[in-house]
Amino acid sequence: MRTTRRSATRTAAVVGAVAGALLLAGCTSPLPAPDPDPTPSEAVPALTTDQMAEVRTAVGTALEQAGATNDASQLSSRLAGPALSLRTSQLAVAAARGDGSLITQLPTDVQQDIITTTDTWPRQAYAVTVQPEDLQSPRLLAYEQGTARDPYKLWAWVRLFPSATLPTFAGAAVGSEAVPMDDSSLLVTPADAVAQYADVLTLGTGSAFAASFAEDPLRAWVASNATLQMTELAKAEGTMTMTFTPMPDQARAVRTADGGAMVVAGLSALETRTVEAGGTIAPGSETEKAIFGSTPATNVLNVGYTTMVAMYIPPAGATTGIQVLGMENVATSVATA
Repeated sequence: MRTTRRSATRTAAVVGAVAGALLLAGCTSPLPAPDPDPTPSEAVPALTTDQMAEVRTAVGTALEQAGATNDASQLSSRLAGPALSLRTSQLAVAAARGDGSLITQLPTDVQQDIITTTDTWPRQAYAVTVQPEDLQSPRLLAYEQGTARDPYKLWAWVRLFPSATLPTFAGAAVGSEAVPMDDSSLLVTPADAVAQYADVLTLGTGSAFAASFAEDPLRAWVASNATLQMTELAKAEGTMTMTFTPMPDQARAVRTADGGAMVVAGLSALETRTVEAGGTIAPGSETEKAIFGSTPATNVLNVGYTTMVAMYIPPAGATTGIQVLGMENVATSVATA
């Protein structure tokens, strides 16, 4: 059985820790990662590095084949969760607009693998990619195996913020503990951190948790989008609201070398634009138009988003707060109701 006390896992994490935190601004060089053999008393990683490479290749092949044909039906064999929803929408929009650049690049070459030591299912593994060819920031990829008979699938990904610094993790040969959503050894539990961030995205500075999170590109986009939409809606006595909600059972966490945790979570967002009765409101962006299609417009437009976020939660007693590391936020539905 692959079980061990958290103290043993933390010791292993310190021994096998990747030297230094990963500063993502302009990083393209490989990360040093000690690769000691685990002792019998230590939990064993769920995957070897060779197996992890095979997972990345299989997922990359599925993404490439689906992208080449704009056929989302090829995704389900190797994608799941928020990643499947988001990629399905990206393929549909890219086909409708005739623009393949709208599909997020997800490199299969990586700087670092983060493999969990859990002996139960579902199991997770993570990877930090090299910088994509379009010179955007590296991606954090999250993979999951639902049962012992299932293949590992890409469950989520985020674009890491250029200024973000990833926490340090144990080397892939040592492995990192999977963290439950109610873990109380952290500054806040992973479940609470995700819920609090969703509240901040919804209420902005009016959230009771606003001071717990620094400003970040996703918060900035939410604010600028609200300003943009209201500039036009105000001309028709319109209103606009946007609400972020944690997706049920769509958050995963892994232990960092300092006893904290990195959390990857899916959020759903609903943006509702309304104008006075008798008026009509049409989709704004080209992406919204592609999703909306030929549906007759009414005085209400609902734009749904699939949002994926990653954050670092320090251990309990830390003087630093939660750090949001990256996100992906894409419109996946546009409707009148």
